[in-house]
Amino acid sequence: MPARLDFSSLLKFLKIRQGDLPYATGVTAGIVYLAINDTFLVVVLASLALVFGAMYYCAKIIPFLEKTLGHRISIWHVGVLVLVPTMVIGMLEPANALFLQDLENRVTDLIGSSSSGLTAQSVGLIFDFLRVTFVLFVVAAAIFAFVQAQQGNDPRPIIGTIVIALGTIMGVDVLTVLIAGV
Repeated sequence: MPARLDFSSLLKFLKIRQGDLPYATGVTAGIVYLAINDTFLVVVLASLALVFGAMYYCAKIIPFLEKTLGHRISIWHVGVLVLVPTMVIGMLEPANALFLQDLENRVTDLIGSSSSGLTAQSVGLIFDFLRVTFVLFVVAAAIFAFVQAQQGNDPRPIIGTIVIALGTIMGVDVLTVLIAGV
């Protein structure tokens, strides 16, 4: 006979206190509303939640793994464990970075229609350099924030810098669409 799950045990399982119930209901209603009206935003937020949730649980399991394996696990071990499969999969199927793509297309069109000595390939290389630099900055800042948190320091300023960088790139993309009409 299956166990009966009542409402109070569900709240306990989800770790929702009775006083937080109106807020949890509001968040749930907001997520449902956004899922219906702005699916892309919900997908992006869910992806970020998945990544940061995975980082949280990785940080919680590292001490257990250290005791089990009898070996100290540092941030460099975790970095290699994440980067090696990422690079191998990246070699099999190259990624297509879409950020700044509209701006690159617009600049390429402007360069092509002018008598400039700059070629379309040069514009592509410049934007590829900007994308790689941005991704390396975000990865380095995330690793540095993780190390700061492991050492008991406050990682919030670094995380704020990452959020500002992501917001800037998203803002440039939005402004490109609004101004250039690409």
